[in-house]
Amino acid sequence: MPKYAYKCKECDHSFDAVHGMSVKLQDCDECTTAGSLFRIPSMAYSTKIKAPTEKKTGELVKEFIHDVKQEVKEEKKKMKGEFDK
Repeated sequence: MPKYAYKCKECDHSFDAVHGMSVKLQDCDECTTAGSLFRIPSMAYSTKIKAPTEKKTGELVKEFIHDVKQEVKEEKKKMKGEFDK
């Protein structure tokens, strides 16, 4: 059975569901709104194409960690400035 991703237009609840191809869920179980679900398009796992990258995975991870650390430092500075006022 295929796995589908759904998201509610009203409460932004998202989840995965496994069901037949002809079944389409429409009602959100979280907020109980009728007709608020829509299926999020996705590619099958076997057809996903890996984009060519010039960097190795380890380099990408290191770069991401560095960027996140910089963002955290900036947020700390902002928060410190708010408390000093």
